[in-house]
Amino acid sequence: MKDWRHATVDRVARGVLWFFRFLKGWLPRMLGGAASLVFVIWGALGGAAWKSGLWLLIVGGSLALMAFFAEFAVQRPSYMKLSQLREEAERRASKKADALENAVRIMLVRLARVCKLDGHSDRMSVYYFHDDRFFMVARYARNPTYDVRRRKSYPAGEGAIGTAWNAEQGQALVKMSAGKDAWDRAARRQGMSDETIAGLTMRSLGLGGYRLEVGERSVGVLIIESTTPNRIRQEHLDEIAESPIVTAIAELVAAFALMTPAGESFTSAQPERAPRKWQSVVRGATPR
Repeated sequence: MKDWRHATVDRVARGVLWFFRFLKGWLPRMLGGAASLVFVIWGALGGAAWKSGLWLLIVGGSLALMAFFAEFAVQRPSYMKLSQLREEAERRASKKADALENAVRIMLVRLARVCKLDGHSDRMSVYYFHDDRFFMVARYARNPTYDVRRRKSYPAGEGAIGTAWNAEQGQALVKMSAGKDAWDRAARRQGMSDETIAGLTMRSLGLGGYRLEVGERSVGVLIIESTTPNRIRQEHLDEIAESPIVTAIAELVAAFALMTPAGESFTSAQPERAPRKWQSVVRGATPR
């Protein structure tokens, strides 16, 4: 008996819920349609519309008013309210995304100080691997010129990023030639166009790459670089490998990279043209 009663109550509750959903979705439209139909009939009466058909005009006007008020009374929340809620959610998401990126940047600042790589010629960047490409999550450079971002994404096999990503030990130490012509030739060997080379803000002479891993999964690459010759050394990569700051960066990148402004921009953008097949060249690898 109890099961039967529960089933009956459940059916009634579902019926009532369906009825209210029906009213919410169709009541304003039904009233508006009925008002239109009445006005059409009233207009078809011709010269007698104002005499014998006056009551149709009153009924049609009443139905139209009811449809108007039903749109506001039944449709809760209103379209305007939903739009406001959406804008508020987007603002909150944007603040959270900025906070995540700033958190990674603050960690890069601390790491640069620990490694003594916070000079005017140094830079640190964190990249997240997604869909066969890297996009930058955060960057720190004391020099404002080196702190800017020009490219949205980077091929998985390009420069020190690709060298570190594909290395067995997850590390790469790269030195570039100081001469402009030799530097440009090394860049071209990596498939970069003259236009891309000309747009680079930093021609690093030393780079170090460290693959970021969380558990058994590789998630990105940390790049350190400098325009000062012989400044980037293996000791820096060893220190990075032992740093708890890097562990925290890897955890953040793995969990929240796609929620940062750069991640949202990258995933919403159109797919970029696939790069040419990359040949591994340690000496002369290209910075970003």
